[in-house]
Amino acid sequence: MTTATIRPCDFEEAAPLLAWAFGPRTDTTGGLLTMAEACQGAECFMVEGEGGQVMAAYAVSVSQHSGGRVAWVCAAGSVARGPDLTASILPVIEQQAAGAEQVAITTRRRGLVKKLVRQGYEITGITLRKRIQ
Repeated sequence: MTTATIRPCDFEEAAPLLAWAFGPRTDTTGGLLTMAEACQGAECFMVEGEGGQVMAAYAVSVSQHSGGRVAWVCAAGSVARGPDLTASILPVIEQQAAGAEQVAITTRRRGLVKKLVRQGYEITGITLRKRIQ
C-alpha cells in the first residue's frame, strides 16, 4: 500500500464506506442489527492515501470477557480498487489493540477467512442462521 494516514473519525463520516459490510452478501447479523447498532460504542477510523484521498474506513470496539479484552472489528470497507484491508490495515488494527488479548472478526467471505488464517487467525466457531418467519 502507498503511504497512508489513519485518523479517528466519527461514525457518520465512516458510514458510507462501512455500509458495504452490511450489504446482502456480507451482513453477518442476518439483518438483525443495523450498521449503527452493530457499530455502537465502536471507535471509527478513516484511512487516507497520499494527497488526503479517502481509501477505507473501519470500526473497532473493545469488550471485556472472562479471558481478557477482545478488540472486535465491527465493520470495514474500502473504496473500489482500494487497499487490501487484510494485508495493509489489519496490522495497524492489531497495533491499535495493544492491551487486548485478541482481535476478532466475523465474516461471511470465504476468501477473507483464507487471508485471515494465513495471517495467524484461527477459526473459533461457525454461525449458521435460518429465518423462521
